[in-house]
Amino acid sequence: MELLDFVARPLFALGRFLLWLAWDFFVYTILWGIGWPIWRFFTLGRFPHVGFREYEEAGAVEALMVCTAGLIVLLGTLWVLARYLGI
Repeated sequence: MELLDFVARPLFALGRFLLWLAWDFFVYTILWGIGWPIWRFFTLGRFPHVGFREYEEAGAVEALMVCTAGLIVLLGTLWVLARYLGI
């Protein structure tokens, strides 16, 4: 039992770290980076209320809206590429 615990704990810690890294990179770097200028363009600079790299200061609803817009644009772009370019 101790050997299993000795092996499982570092693997669990590594898995949690990789999940955190993937979430932080994908959501806050890619989706925020795509959604932020989209919202700024369509709201004429009024939304979101935080700067481009200030996603940590954004509220939960604001972050959700920006990242959702980024996800929609990313998925839409991938769909268009796959549909019309055969990628």
